[in-house]
Amino acid sequence: MAIPLSSHAREPDQVKICRAFKPAMALFVLALSALVANPASSAALPLRIICSTDNPADSPHVFALQTFAQLLERYSEGQLQAVVHYRGNPHLPAIRGEEINVNMLVSGRENADEPLHISVVAAGNAAQKIEPLGFLMLPYLFKDIDSAKRLFSSPLMRHELNQQIAKTYHARALGWLIGGFRHMTNSQRPVRRLADLSGLRMRLPASRIMVLTYENLGATVIPMNWADVPAALKNQTIDGQENPYSVIAYSRFWEAGQKYLSENGPFLWTGPLLISEPFFQSLSAQQQAIVQRAGQEAVAAQWQWTEEQTEQLKQQLLSHGMQINQLQDKPEWVRRSMALWPQQYELIGAGSAERGQALVEQVLKQME
Repeated sequence: MAIPLSSHAREPDQVKICRAFKPAMALFVLALSALVANPASSAALPLRIICSTDNPADSPHVFALQTFAQLLERYSEGQLQAVVHYRGNPHLPAIRGEEINVNMLVSGRENADEPLHISVVAAGNAAQKIEPLGFLMLPYLFKDIDSAKRLFSSPLMRHELNQQIAKTYHARALGWLIGGFRHMTNSQRPVRRLADLSGLRMRLPASRIMVLTYENLGATVIPMNWADVPAALKNQTIDGQENPYSVIAYSRFWEAGQKYLSENGPFLWTGPLLISEPFFQSLSAQQQAIVQRAGQEAVAAQWQWTEEQTEQLKQQLLSHGMQINQLQDKPEWVRRSMALWPQQYELIGAGSAERGQALVEQVLKQME
Protein backbone atom coordinates (compact mmCIF):
# COMPACT_ATOMS: atom_id res chain seq x y z
CA MET A 1 0.00 0.00 0.00
CA ALA A 2 1.30 3.38 -0.95
CA ILE A 3 2.12 5.62 1.91
CA PRO A 4 1.00 9.25 1.31
CA LEU A 5 3.50 11.97 1.92
CA SER A 6 2.68 14.18 4.80
CA SER A 7 2.80 17.92 4.49
CA HIS A 8 5.92 17.79 6.59
CA ALA A 9 7.71 15.23 4.39
CA ARG A 10 10.75 16.57 2.58
CA GLU A 11 11.03 16.23 -1.22
CA PRO A 12 14.40 15.41 -2.71
CA ASP A 13 16.27 18.57 -3.89
CA GLN A 14 16.27 17.37 -7.53
CA VAL A 15 12.45 17.18 -7.51
CA LYS A 16 12.20 20.71 -6.10
CA ILE A 17 14.52 22.08 -8.79
CA CYS A 18 12.62 20.38 -11.61
CA ARG A 19 9.28 21.60 -10.23
CA ALA A 20 10.58 25.19 -9.96
CA PHE A 21 12.13 25.04 -13.43
CA LYS A 22 8.98 23.89 -15.24
CA PRO A 23 7.30 27.35 -15.54
CA ALA A 24 10.51 28.96 -16.86
CA MET A 25 11.01 26.13 -19.32
CA ALA A 26 7.47 26.51 -20.56
CA LEU A 27 8.01 30.23 -21.19
CA PHE A 28 11.24 29.51 -23.07
CA VAL A 29 9.50 26.96 -25.30
CA LEU A 30 6.71 29.45 -26.04
CA ALA A 31 9.23 32.20 -26.93
CA LEU A 32 11.22 29.85 -29.14
CA SER A 33 8.06 28.74 -30.92
CA ALA A 34 7.07 32.36 -31.55
CA LEU A 35 10.54 33.14 -32.92
CA VAL A 36 10.42 30.21 -35.33
CA ALA A 37 6.93 31.16 -36.43
CA ASN A 38 7.93 34.82 -36.92
CA PRO A 39 11.60 35.20 -37.95
CA ALA A 40 11.20 39.00 -38.36
CA SER A 41 11.10 39.31 -34.60
CA SER A 42 14.81 38.37 -34.55
CA ALA A 43 15.64 41.76 -36.10
CA ALA A 44 16.24 43.31 -32.70
CA LEU A 45 20.00 43.43 -33.23
CA PRO A 46 21.36 46.85 -34.33
CA LEU A 47 21.88 47.34 -38.06
CA ARG A 48 25.54 48.16 -38.78
CA ILE A 49 26.16 50.80 -41.45
CA ILE A 50 29.74 50.72 -42.75
CA CYS A 51 31.27 54.16 -43.45
CA SER A 52 34.76 54.95 -44.70
CA THR A 53 37.00 57.81 -45.81
CA ASP A 54 40.62 57.86 -46.91
CA ASN A 55 41.35 60.83 -44.64
CA PRO A 56 42.74 61.15 -41.10
CA ALA A 57 41.05 61.74 -37.74
CA ASP A 58 41.19 65.55 -37.76
CA SER A 59 39.71 65.94 -41.26
CA PRO A 60 36.25 67.35 -42.04
CA HIS A 61 35.43 63.96 -43.59
CA VAL A 62 35.90 62.10 -40.30
CA PHE A 63 34.22 64.88 -38.30
CA ALA A 64 31.12 64.59 -40.48
CA LEU A 65 31.03 60.78 -40.40
CA GLN A 66 31.50 60.58 -36.64
CA THR A 67 28.84 63.23 -36.08
CA PHE A 68 26.55 61.27 -38.39
CA ALA A 69 27.22 58.09 -36.38
CA GLN A 70 26.36 59.80 -33.08
CA LEU A 71 23.14 61.32 -34.43
CA LEU A 72 22.14 58.07 -36.12
CA GLU A 73 22.45 56.05 -32.93
CA ARG A 74 20.58 58.70 -30.91
CA TYR A 75 17.65 59.09 -33.31
CA SER A 76 17.29 55.33 -33.86
CA GLU A 77 17.64 54.59 -30.13
CA GLY A 78 20.57 52.32 -30.88
CA GLN A 79 18.93 50.32 -33.66
CA LEU A 80 21.14 51.89 -36.37
CA GLN A 81 24.87 52.03 -35.71
CA ALA A 82 27.43 53.57 -38.09
CA VAL A 83 30.94 52.14 -38.02
CA VAL A 84 33.51 54.73 -39.20
CA HIS A 85 36.71 53.60 -40.95
CA TYR A 86 39.37 56.22 -41.67
CA ARG A 87 43.04 56.56 -42.52
CA GLY A 88 45.31 56.05 -39.52
CA ASN A 89 42.70 54.22 -37.44
CA PRO A 90 44.49 51.05 -36.22
CA HIS A 91 41.23 49.24 -35.49
CA LEU A 92 39.07 50.46 -38.38
CA PRO A 93 41.44 51.46 -41.21
CA ALA A 94 40.17 53.16 -44.36
CA ILE A 95 38.50 50.85 -46.86
CA ARG A 96 40.48 51.56 -50.04
CA GLY A 97 40.91 55.11 -51.43
CA GLU A 98 38.44 57.82 -52.43
CA GLU A 99 38.31 56.94 -56.11
CA ILE A 100 37.71 53.26 -55.34
CA ASN A 101 35.08 54.18 -52.72
CA VAL A 102 33.09 55.98 -55.41
CA ASN A 103 33.34 52.93 -57.67
CA MET A 104 32.17 50.66 -54.85
CA LEU A 105 29.09 52.79 -54.16
CA VAL A 106 27.98 53.47 -57.74
CA SER A 107 28.43 49.85 -58.80
CA GLY A 108 25.09 49.04 -57.18
CA ARG A 109 26.56 45.85 -55.73
CA GLU A 110 27.74 45.10 -52.21
CA ASN A 111 30.95 43.15 -51.67
CA ALA A 112 30.27 40.79 -48.78
CA ASP A 113 33.97 40.56 -47.94
CA GLU A 114 34.45 44.33 -47.84
CA PRO A 115 31.06 46.06 -47.51
CA LEU A 116 30.76 49.83 -47.82
CA HIS A 117 27.49 51.71 -47.40
CA ILE A 118 28.55 55.36 -46.95
CA SER A 119 31.59 57.47 -47.83
CA VAL A 120 32.59 61.12 -48.00
CA VAL A 121 34.45 61.92 -51.22
CA ALA A 122 35.58 65.12 -52.91
CA ALA A 123 33.19 66.38 -55.58
CA GLY A 124 35.95 66.09 -58.19
CA ASN A 125 36.33 62.39 -57.51
CA ALA A 126 32.57 61.86 -57.34
CA ALA A 127 32.10 63.63 -60.69
CA GLN A 128 34.40 61.17 -62.43
CA LYS A 129 31.65 58.56 -62.09
CA ILE A 130 28.57 60.75 -61.59
CA GLU A 131 28.89 63.10 -64.55
CA PRO A 132 26.10 65.60 -63.71
CA LEU A 133 28.03 66.57 -60.57
CA GLY A 134 30.73 67.97 -62.84
CA PHE A 135 29.14 71.42 -62.57
CA LEU A 136 30.46 71.60 -58.99
CA MET A 137 33.98 71.75 -60.43
CA LEU A 138 33.39 74.66 -62.80
CA PRO A 139 36.16 77.15 -61.88
CA TYR A 140 34.98 80.21 -59.95
CA LEU A 141 31.39 78.90 -59.83
CA PHE A 142 31.05 79.85 -56.17
CA LYS A 143 31.49 83.48 -55.20
CA ASP A 144 31.45 82.74 -51.46
CA ILE A 145 30.50 80.11 -48.88
CA ASP A 146 26.98 81.49 -48.43
CA SER A 147 26.15 80.88 -52.08
CA ALA A 148 27.22 77.23 -51.63
CA LYS A 149 24.98 76.88 -48.58
CA ARG A 150 22.03 78.22 -50.55
CA LEU A 151 22.67 75.71 -53.31
CA PHE A 152 23.08 72.67 -51.08
CA SER A 153 19.97 73.56 -49.09
CA SER A 154 17.85 73.95 -52.23
CA PRO A 155 15.20 71.51 -53.53
CA LEU A 156 17.34 71.09 -56.66
CA MET A 157 20.19 69.45 -54.73
CA ARG A 158 18.21 67.75 -51.99
CA HIS A 159 15.49 66.26 -54.15
CA GLU A 160 15.39 66.79 -57.92
CA LEU A 161 19.01 66.14 -58.89
CA ASN A 162 19.47 63.66 -56.06
CA GLN A 163 16.63 61.47 -57.34
CA GLN A 164 18.03 61.51 -60.87
CA ILE A 165 21.49 60.53 -59.64
CA ALA A 166 20.12 57.79 -57.38
CA LYS A 167 18.20 56.25 -60.29
CA THR A 168 21.05 56.38 -62.79
CA TYR A 169 24.18 56.00 -60.66
CA HIS A 170 22.97 53.86 -57.72
CA ALA A 171 24.05 56.37 -55.04
CA ARG A 172 22.55 59.46 -53.41
CA ALA A 173 23.88 62.35 -51.32
CA LEU A 174 22.58 62.57 -47.76
CA GLY A 175 24.14 66.03 -47.62
CA TRP A 176 27.09 68.06 -48.85
CA LEU A 177 30.24 68.96 -46.94
CA ILE A 178 31.82 72.37 -47.53
CA GLY A 179 35.51 72.40 -46.74
CA GLY A 180 36.62 75.82 -47.94
CA PHE A 181 38.11 77.12 -51.18
CA ARG A 182 40.93 75.09 -52.71
CA HIS A 183 44.18 77.06 -52.77
CA MET A 184 47.44 76.06 -54.38
CA THR A 185 50.70 75.39 -52.55
CA ASN A 186 54.16 74.76 -53.95
CA SER A 187 57.77 74.31 -52.93
CA GLN A 188 59.46 76.53 -55.52
CA ARG A 189 58.33 80.18 -55.42
CA PRO A 190 55.57 82.59 -54.41
CA VAL A 191 52.75 82.69 -56.96
CA ARG A 192 51.16 86.14 -57.10
CA ARG A 193 50.60 86.52 -60.85
CA LEU A 194 49.79 84.14 -63.71
CA ALA A 195 53.37 84.29 -64.96
CA ASP A 196 54.56 82.84 -61.64
CA LEU A 197 52.52 79.68 -62.22
CA SER A 198 54.12 78.83 -65.55
CA GLY A 199 55.93 75.48 -65.52
CA LEU A 200 55.11 74.46 -61.96
CA ARG A 201 54.34 70.72 -61.73
CA MET A 202 50.97 70.68 -60.00
CA ARG A 203 49.10 67.61 -58.78
CA LEU A 204 45.39 67.64 -59.59
CA PRO A 205 42.71 64.98 -59.18
CA ALA A 206 41.88 63.16 -62.41
CA SER A 207 39.07 65.66 -63.01
CA ARG A 208 38.96 66.89 -66.61
CA ILE A 209 37.85 70.42 -65.79
CA MET A 210 40.34 70.83 -62.93
CA VAL A 211 43.19 69.64 -65.14
CA LEU A 212 42.13 71.92 -68.01
CA THR A 213 41.83 74.90 -65.68
CA TYR A 214 45.38 74.71 -64.38
CA GLU A 215 46.80 73.85 -67.80
CA ASN A 216 45.00 76.87 -69.24
CA LEU A 217 46.57 79.00 -66.50
CA GLY A 218 50.08 77.80 -67.40
CA ALA A 219 50.88 74.99 -64.96
CA THR A 220 52.23 71.55 -65.85
CA VAL A 221 49.52 69.26 -64.51
CA ILE A 222 50.16 65.76 -63.17
CA PRO A 223 46.90 63.93 -62.33
CA MET A 224 47.40 61.68 -59.32
CA ASN A 225 45.41 59.69 -56.77
CA TRP A 226 45.15 61.46 -53.43
CA ALA A 227 46.83 58.65 -51.51
CA ASP A 228 50.03 59.13 -53.53
CA VAL A 229 50.36 62.89 -53.03
CA PRO A 230 52.35 63.14 -49.74
CA ALA A 231 55.12 60.86 -51.02
CA ALA A 232 55.20 62.61 -54.42
CA LEU A 233 55.70 65.99 -52.73
CA LYS A 234 58.49 64.66 -50.52
CA ASN A 235 60.40 63.06 -53.38
CA GLN A 236 59.74 66.12 -55.59
CA THR A 237 57.91 64.26 -58.31
CA ILE A 238 55.56 67.23 -58.13
CA ASP A 239 56.13 70.83 -57.01
CA GLY A 240 52.72 71.49 -55.56
CA GLN A 241 49.06 70.68 -55.11
CA GLU A 242 45.79 72.47 -54.32
CA ASN A 243 43.36 71.92 -51.46
CA PRO A 244 41.48 73.84 -48.75
CA TYR A 245 43.24 74.99 -45.59
CA SER A 246 41.88 72.04 -43.62
CA VAL A 247 43.45 69.44 -45.93
CA ILE A 248 46.76 71.31 -46.18
CA ALA A 249 46.96 71.52 -42.39
CA TYR A 250 45.94 68.00 -41.42
CA SER A 251 48.23 66.63 -44.15
CA ARG A 252 51.12 68.65 -42.63
CA PHE A 253 52.32 69.62 -46.10
CA TRP A 254 55.03 71.86 -44.66
CA GLU A 255 56.78 68.61 -43.76
CA ALA A 256 56.66 67.70 -47.47
CA GLY A 257 58.47 70.87 -48.52
CA GLN A 258 55.46 73.08 -49.30
CA LYS A 259 56.56 76.65 -48.56
CA TYR A 260 54.17 78.91 -50.48
CA LEU A 261 50.38 79.15 -50.53
CA SER A 262 48.43 81.31 -52.98
CA GLU A 263 44.79 82.17 -52.28
CA ASN A 264 43.64 81.61 -55.86
CA GLY A 265 40.59 79.48 -54.96
CA PRO A 266 39.12 78.52 -58.34
CA PHE A 267 37.30 75.57 -56.78
CA LEU A 268 35.34 75.27 -53.57
CA TRP A 269 36.00 71.97 -51.83
CA THR A 270 32.68 70.22 -51.55
CA GLY A 271 31.94 66.56 -51.09
CA PRO A 272 28.81 64.44 -50.87
CA LEU A 273 27.99 62.26 -47.90
CA LEU A 274 27.29 59.48 -50.35
CA ILE A 275 25.17 56.41 -49.59
CA SER A 276 24.59 53.31 -51.71
CA GLU A 277 21.11 53.55 -53.22
CA PRO A 278 20.36 49.79 -53.09
CA PHE A 279 21.31 49.80 -49.41
CA PHE A 280 19.21 52.94 -48.78
CA GLN A 281 16.21 51.33 -50.46
CA SER A 282 16.64 48.21 -48.31
CA LEU A 283 15.85 50.31 -45.22
CA SER A 284 12.35 50.85 -43.90
CA ALA A 285 10.70 54.24 -44.43
CA GLN A 286 11.37 55.11 -40.79
CA GLN A 287 15.03 54.11 -41.06
CA GLN A 288 15.43 56.14 -44.25
CA ALA A 289 14.01 59.20 -42.51
CA ILE A 290 16.43 58.77 -39.61
CA VAL A 291 19.42 58.31 -41.94
CA GLN A 292 18.48 61.42 -43.93
CA ARG A 293 17.95 63.51 -40.80
CA ALA A 294 21.29 62.44 -39.33
CA GLY A 295 23.02 63.18 -42.64
CA GLN A 296 21.60 66.69 -42.99
CA GLU A 297 22.42 67.61 -39.39
CA ALA A 298 25.93 66.14 -39.65
CA VAL A 299 26.83 68.27 -42.66
CA ALA A 300 25.34 71.39 -41.05
CA ALA A 301 27.59 70.77 -38.03
CA GLN A 302 30.55 70.30 -40.38
CA TRP A 303 29.87 73.65 -42.09
CA GLN A 304 30.08 75.45 -38.75
CA TRP A 305 33.12 73.44 -37.65
CA THR A 306 35.04 74.35 -40.82
CA GLU A 307 34.21 78.05 -40.60
CA GLU A 308 35.41 78.21 -37.01
CA GLN A 309 38.67 76.53 -37.92
CA THR A 310 39.73 78.52 -41.00
CA GLU A 311 41.55 81.39 -39.28
CA GLN A 312 43.14 79.01 -36.81
CA LEU A 313 44.41 76.84 -39.68
CA LYS A 314 45.93 79.86 -41.43
CA GLN A 315 47.88 80.68 -38.29
CA GLN A 316 49.00 77.06 -38.04
CA LEU A 317 50.47 77.18 -41.55
CA LEU A 318 52.20 80.49 -40.84
CA SER A 319 53.67 79.12 -37.61
CA HIS A 320 55.26 76.30 -39.61
CA GLY A 321 56.97 78.72 -41.98
CA MET A 322 54.55 78.70 -44.89
CA GLN A 323 54.00 82.00 -46.73
CA ILE A 324 50.47 83.04 -47.72
CA ASN A 325 50.16 85.19 -50.86
CA GLN A 326 47.30 87.05 -52.56
CA LEU A 327 46.82 87.24 -56.33
CA GLN A 328 47.63 90.58 -57.92
CA ASP A 329 45.81 89.78 -61.17
CA LYS A 330 42.90 87.61 -59.99
CA PRO A 331 40.39 88.99 -62.59
CA GLU A 332 42.57 87.47 -65.31
CA TRP A 333 42.59 84.09 -63.53
CA VAL A 334 38.78 84.26 -63.35
CA ARG A 335 38.36 85.34 -66.99
CA ARG A 336 40.56 82.58 -68.39
CA SER A 337 39.00 79.94 -66.20
CA MET A 338 35.35 80.79 -66.85
CA ALA A 339 36.05 80.71 -70.60
CA LEU A 340 36.29 76.93 -70.19
CA TRP A 341 32.71 76.51 -68.93
CA PRO A 342 31.04 75.86 -72.33
CA GLN A 343 33.46 72.99 -72.99
CA GLN A 344 32.04 71.17 -69.97
CA TYR A 345 28.34 71.44 -70.73
CA GLU A 346 28.15 68.24 -72.80
CA LEU A 347 29.81 66.21 -70.04
CA ILE A 348 27.62 67.76 -67.33
CA GLY A 349 24.55 67.05 -69.47
CA ALA A 350 25.56 63.39 -69.94
CA GLY A 351 25.97 63.86 -73.68
CA SER A 352 23.78 66.93 -74.19
CA ALA A 353 25.41 70.36 -74.09
CA GLU A 354 21.97 72.00 -73.96
CA ARG A 355 20.97 69.92 -70.94
CA GLY A 356 24.29 70.65 -69.24
CA GLN A 357 23.98 74.39 -69.78
CA ALA A 358 20.40 74.34 -68.50
CA LEU A 359 21.54 72.58 -65.31
CA VAL A 360 24.29 75.16 -64.75
CA GLU A 361 21.75 77.98 -65.22
CA GLN A 362 19.48 76.31 -62.64
CA VAL A 363 22.41 76.10 -60.24
CA LEU A 364 23.30 79.77 -60.68
CA LYS A 365 19.66 80.73 -60.04
CA GLN A 366 19.62 78.73 -56.77
CA MET A 367 22.67 80.64 -55.54
CA GLU A 368 21.26 84.11 -56.19
